[in-house]
This record gives sequence, structure tokens and C-alpha cells, in this order.
Amino acid sequence: MKTRRVEYRDEIGRLWQMQVPEGYETMPEAGICLGPPDLSDMGMPVDVEVRLNHELYHRQLFTQADVRRRPNELQAAIQAALKLDVGKLRNLYRQEANDA
Repeated sequence: MKTRRVEYRDEIGRLWQMQVPEGYETMPEAGICLGPPDLSDMGMPVDVEVRLNHELYHRQLFTQADVRRRPNELQAAIQAALKLDVGKLRNLYRQEANDA
């Protein structure tokens, strides 16, 4: 049986690479998840989890082998996912300085 890889976006916006039988591309949630791993047990805020998921997905860091081959990409994914939070934090400092 031939299979295809398809993108699946879940109800909170996370992206998953799914493998589905040919002809079932419109039902990706019923396929086998190829990655990235589920981050929900890490205790991150949902927005950070979704951003990190997107970074891992777009860098195709789906398996342990992917991370072993490209460890710098894992670090870059984490930094990119947290970059927005750094910007928010800097804005808070600016706002605090302006209010003083």
C-alpha cells in the first residue's frame, strides 16, 4: 500500500507530519504521526509550545536521529521560539522606564 506524508494542524495550531494511506490525504489525523514529538508534557505555556512545535516542524526535527545529525538546529529552534518572549520582556522594561 502506498502512503503519503501530509501536514496536519490540530485544534490549537500545532503542526504534525502525518503518514497516511494514499487516498486518505483529507483525513491526516487518522494517520501515523512522524513528528515532531508532542511537547504538551513539558509544562510550557500553550503559545510557547505552539511556537516551538512550529520551529521543530519547519526544521524537520522529527526524530532522535534528526536531532543527532543537526543538534545546532534544535538549539536554534528553541531560541527562535523564545525570541518573541524576549521582545515582550524588553517592551516591559521600556514601559517601566517610561512610566517612571
